[in-house]
Amino acid sequence: MLGFLTLLVTFVTLLVFLFYKFSKERPENFPPGPPSLPIWGSYWFLLKENYNLLHLSFETLGKRYKTDILGFFLGNAPTVVTLSYELTKEMLSRDEFMGRNDTIIVQTRSRGSPKGIFFTDGPVWKQQRRFALRHMRDYGFGRRSENMENLAHQETNYLIDFLTKEPSQGDLDVCKKKGLVLVPDFMYGSLINTVMLVLTSRHFEHQEVRKYAKAAFRFMKSEDSTGGAITITPWLRYIAPTFFGFTSAVDDNDMLIDFMKGLIEEHVETFSDDHHRDFIDDYISESIKQGIEIDYLQLALITLDFMFPSPVGVGHTLSFYFAHLINNPEIQTKIQEEIDQVVGRSRLPSLDDRKDLPYFEASIRENLRLMPVTPLGVTRRCVKDTMLGGHFIPKDSFVLANLWTAHRDPRIWDDPEEFRPERFLDSDGKLLRKDYTIGFGAGKRLCAGETYARNTMFLIMSGLLQNFTFKSPYNRPIDLKDVLPGVTLSLKETWISAVPR
Repeated sequence: MLGFLTLLVTFVTLLVFLFYKFSKERPENFPPGPPSLPIWGSYWFLLKENYNLLHLSFETLGKRYKTDILGFFLGNAPTVVTLSYELTKEMLSRDEFMGRNDTIIVQTRSRGSPKGIFFTDGPVWKQQRRFALRHMRDYGFGRRSENMENLAHQETNYLIDFLTKEPSQGDLDVCKKKGLVLVPDFMYGSLINTVMLVLTSRHFEHQEVRKYAKAAFRFMKSEDSTGGAITITPWLRYIAPTFFGFTSAVDDNDMLIDFMKGLIEEHVETFSDDHHRDFIDDYISESIKQGIEIDYLQLALITLDFMFPSPVGVGHTLSFYFAHLINNPEIQTKIQEEIDQVVGRSRLPSLDDRKDLPYFEASIRENLRLMPVTPLGVTRRCVKDTMLGGHFIPKDSFVLANLWTAHRDPRIWDDPEEFRPERFLDSDGKLLRKDYTIGFGAGKRLCAGETYARNTMFLIMSGLLQNFTFKSPYNRPIDLKDVLPGVTLSLKETWISAVPR
């Protein structure tokens, strides 16, 4: 009996020693951070600090370890997150951090092989991104375009009309009664149409395409910004696929791919090399020239990579903007007075007016700063051993940019928690040339849709504010801390009232 107890004590002691050694083991000069535990590594500590909003977990841990770059482990994978503005901007700009992670969600999305643009890297990413941007510019994407501006005005007029009449039966899910709408859902159709003109030359009925915007939204909510438990332990998809978001990722992804493949098949059937209607036609033409079979999945994923950020990224950014305007009615009034003075009421604002609406433009920048819709960006991969912030970052480390803390860095921003558009204006009320917000990224992976997104937000919101004052139907501020987690942040179900001016 004594021998058994001695053996048991020895075994437990050895187990504790190995557990302690494993938890403290880190690459030499790796950034400081929480220890690593079995199975999920440091992910346990992230969940402990804030189960839903991991960007806040990193903020807390950064202060605890007194560091601007935090090192930890997702399972066995070394991972770092930058917290300061300076290090975040540097990381986003450097080629060493341009890789992407090949997670189970990414593999599922592309059905086993690296496809699309958003979640790929290396030669595939470079070639496909270059081709897409070069040809999409021909149809107005990423530059000043009369066609796209006209379409934005068309969609703005649609929204103005939508807000001034009683809803139809098919619109009751986004409009309870005249002027009482769900954000950003009532805008989903307009945001999809503005980008689908370039991709498919099609204009869609709003009721028809809202379901695809919602599918894209659910896909971005199927995991958290780190990839979550399903990325660290992919076998969980066999045990509890719905709980860990795998079911939604598969089903919603399939819905989006089937939708886009149907549009591609229509293009193939009606294709003429004498007249290209849109980007899909250009892709078909290039495949024919190269003598290769059209890769329907690759083309579907490329088009989706440009389509889904509009309703999800732009849409939910505008939800936060509506909330800021409602919570700060004096700012909303000041914007409307500026629009009235510069544009009047006889026509919609145009991109030519942008330079003369500095306060309005500053308010959009301030919204992008204070509520980055992807607070941790999209996870990157370090493609070679390197140094960052004086610390060693091993090859294949996961790398996250905490835009939330970078946009609140007190070394850059005074009163960082305050919504104050004036911070982007000089003493004469003119827009500062330097925009320190980095919500669209930086370097070679700068968001390809930045120009489109900024132009679209300007045109649609200026038109709506010219015609309506937005208020809370419940006569209370909108809680900007009560948000839904995921790769993207979004308000919980929020209804707003549009009151005609």
